[in-house]
This record gives sequence, structure tokens and C-alpha cells, in this order.
Amino acid sequence: MRNPILAAVAAVLLMAPAATMAARPAATPTQAVAATQASLIVESGSGRVVTLPAPVANVFVSDPKVVEVRPASPTSLFLFGVAAGRTTVAALDAAGQTVRQYEVTVRPSAFGATEATGTIARTTPGGNVRVEAQPRRVAVTGKVASAADSQSAAAAAAAFAAEGQAVDNQLRVGSQIQVGLHVRIAEMSRSVSRAMGVNWQALGTIGSIGALPALTLNANAAAAVACLPWKVFPAGRCPQGASVNGLIDALAADNLVHVLAEPNLTAISGETASFLVGGEFPIPISQQNGSTTVEFKQFGVALAFVPTVLGEERIRLHVRPEVSQLSSQNSVQVSSGGAVLSIPSLTVRRADTTIELGSGQSFAIAGLLQDQTTQVTSAIPGIGDMPILGALFRSDSFQRNETELVIIVTPYIVRPVNDPSALKLPTDGFQPPNDIERLLLLRQTARSATGMAQRVPSQAGFVVE
Repeated sequence: MRNPILAAVAAVLLMAPAATMAARPAATPTQAVAATQASLIVESGSGRVVTLPAPVANVFVSDPKVVEVRPASPTSLFLFGVAAGRTTVAALDAAGQTVRQYEVTVRPSAFGATEATGTIARTTPGGNVRVEAQPRRVAVTGKVASAADSQSAAAAAAAFAAEGQAVDNQLRVGSQIQVGLHVRIAEMSRSVSRAMGVNWQALGTIGSIGALPALTLNANAAAAVACLPWKVFPAGRCPQGASVNGLIDALAADNLVHVLAEPNLTAISGETASFLVGGEFPIPISQQNGSTTVEFKQFGVALAFVPTVLGEERIRLHVRPEVSQLSSQNSVQVSSGGAVLSIPSLTVRRADTTIELGSGQSFAIAGLLQDQTTQVTSAIPGIGDMPILGALFRSDSFQRNETELVIIVTPYIVRPVNDPSALKLPTDGFQPPNDIERLLLLRQTARSATGMAQRVPSQAGFVVE
């Protein structure tokens, strides 16, 4: 009896561990992979040594351009960050089982951003600039005093940026500097300029002026021409500092130059300012449904400019002047509603240039020529209209009119005036005369008119020793 009882107890004891093992769930493949995965962060240009739980036989990298792996020992690897990005590194044993898998993120090196921030702080004092390295770009944020400081900071960040990284300039300029532009657009006959020996296209030295055999200038015009610097007009030696505008005024006084426009515009640094003096003419446009619409085309004297203050009284200026006028040449005849419409054409002289100069300095654009040839018929009244014999008393000639457009541009850095009384008008202090002063004394203003205060252009007085 004891043997069957002992056999039954032994069978129960042997079945218990088996039932316990059957009750425990087996490890899933997902849990096994999760146990072998890990995340690492490495900076570009730096490395890190990782220790493996078992010897490995093979190592695989999904993107070698991001991370390079070098075995240090059978159970350790050295990971070197090549470029910013993300990749996977898997280490396998001799049986092909995964020993460890790493998700490696390579961040841009902070060394370049730190060095760029220090360089910007030294070169642009007074600014608050921060350089941050990102995977695909270098962000430059903060505030600087001028547009020149902004460009200098962006250039410093680009010097320390990695290959393929773009510089995102998000700097804010502290003060909005305004630029005033004075422009004179004048037209002069080429025959007059040849007679005077003026070469507008050499306005770096402004050309030369010789004898005036066919021209007679009045006293004001002659004085204005005589005061021009000898380096500008080698006809004589004069004090330095005279302006080219003096020649324009002198020639305009004798009706030798036609001043088309003298606009004065003001714009914030980096913004566009424009003006137009002229008009618009209609152009009929036929539609597909048979209707006609009208579109207007501008003509006249137009100017657009974009100033950028670079700092230290330096201005970069993008100027687009244009002078256009209606012309019957190349006109188009269009029939509309049984009537024939003549659409005129435009003769355009346009320039587009970008220069850099100081506040108060001037530059000129010349050489925009226009040539017109007209036929003139001269005849004796009555006899010249007779057939056959009229040809003996009639003559035909051609007249050529060649003009040159000269544009003189002068930018200024302007600032608002806090005291309105500091701004003076030409009419300030004017008082109209009464009848006695106007008719008998021939006065244009009253005797009590104060007028504008005269300012001495240079230092004057006595030296007391």
C-alpha cells in the first residue's frame, strides 16, 4: 500500500513545477527588442564609447554620413558624430542575434555657435545677438543698432556654420533710420553741351569746359560757372567744395537746360519710395466675348528708390529713374465700333543702378540720349505752292535734335525735428506792402518785414591775440 501512495505523491510533486512554468507567459519578441534598444545623443564632431552586454561580431549603421562606428573591443564601440541627423546602429553576435540597438541623434556642434556669438559681441558693441545651431540652419536672433551690424553678424555666423547650413538672419534693427533723397532730372541739348565742352558721362571728374564761342551767359550764370572747382571744370581754378548743381542752375538760367523734375522723397531704411509726375493714357483691350476694356498706362517722370543705411553715415542706394513721353512713332491703329483709334507709343529712357556713398554726397547718371530728326519745308508764300515752277522757290531740309538726360541724386540721413520753430519756410516773415509802398516806393515787401536770418556759410570774425 505504501508504494502506490508514495508513487502518487511523487507524481503530484513533479507536475507542480511544470504547471507553474506553463502558467508564466513566454517573453514576446517586442519585449526582447525593447530590452536591447537605447537612445544616444552625440554632438557633431564629438564621439562616445558605449559598452555592450556581450561580444559582437557585426555592426551595422543605417546612415554612415551621420555616424561612424569603430570597434574599441569585442564588448565596446566608439560612435563618432559626423553630421547633424538621426540614424540607427545595430550590434549583432556571431549567431546573428541583436546584442544592442541604438537610436543615435547627432546635434550640430555648439562650438561654432559659441564662437560666432563671441565674435559678434566683439565686432558689434551695443547689440544683443544670439547664434543657435540647428540641424539644417544657423539662426541669428536678437537686436542690433544698424543694418550694417545686422549684415556683419550674419557674415560672422556664416563663417562658423557647418557645410550645407544656411544662415537665417532674424535680427531686428533697433532704430528705424530715415533717408531723404534729393533728385534733379534735367534735359540738355547735345549741341549746347558740345559747344561748351561738357562731358556728362565723366561725372567722376565731371568732364571739362572750354571756351564759349557761341554762348553768352548772364552775370548770375557766368558767376555760377566760374565758381566750379578746377578739378571739375579745368577752364580755371576755383575754391573747392562747389556743387555740380551750380552748372545746372547756370544753364537753366539761360534756358540751356530744361529741369524736368526736382523731387524730394524720404523713406525708412530698407523701404521703397516712389513718385510720378506725368499722366496716364488709355489703351483699349478686346476681350473674348467681344467687349472692350480700358487699361491705363503711366508716362512722365518717375522715380523709385530703396535706401539702406549701412552705418557711419554710409548709404546703399538702389535707384530706378525713368522719363517717358507719348510719341506718334510706332503708334497702333485699332478699329472699335466703326471708328479707328490711334494708340500712341512711348519713348522711354530708364536707368536702374545700385551704389554706395556717404550722406550728402552726390552721383550722376548721364548718357541717356534721345535723337529726333524732322523734315522742314521752306517756301515763298504763294509762289512755292505753284506746280512745276513752285519747286524752284521751295527747299527741304532736315533738322536733328539730340538731347541728353542727366540725373543727379543726393541722399541724406535725416532725423525728425523736435522743435517745430526750427523749421523755416521761405514765406516766414513776409508782409505784403501797402499801396503806397508798392506803387510809389516800388517795394515788394513791407518795411517792417523781418525776413529770414542770414547764416554765414563759414567761420567769420577777428582773431584777437
